[in-house]
Amino acid sequence: MKAVNASQYNIVLKGEVWQHSVPPCSKSAVCLLANNESVVTWLSPKDDMDNCLTHIPVILFKGKYWTLSLRMSKCIYRHIRLRKGFNNIQNVHGVQTLRIPQLLLNEKKRTQARFEVRTQCFVRAIAPCASPGNDCTILFCVACQPIKVRS
Repeated sequence: MKAVNASQYNIVLKGEVWQHSVPPCSKSAVCLLANNESVVTWLSPKDDMDNCLTHIPVILFKGKYWTLSLRMSKCIYRHIRLRKGFNNIQNVHGVQTLRIPQLLLNEKKRTQARFEVRTQCFVRAIAPCASPGNDCTILFCVACQPIKVRS
């Protein structure tokens, strides 16, 4: 967590103050942060109010705004899944903000790419068709059914 100079930012969406005795960046705060988006305040630079991609999520702790670490973001936004057509921009009370922090979105996409199922066929054997007069070849794939290919 790094302190943020609040004078350089405008508050886009105000979250609740962190009122627990443990700091939000500690490992013991994980259960308090879990799925708790209400503590997140979104700030935007004063010179770029319209672009929601420049918004940063922070948490108000001991009278100062602090940036969220990746571990904190993962904990707060764990329930958000990247489904087909996922849009990271949302409207909350008429204000456009990011659904999840951009850093976390990049991390989720990177993780998702590792687990995507790729279908590849590896040819195990090639044999001519058994019936006379056919100009075709049968490919025997490792994982698939035999495929007839006309030559």
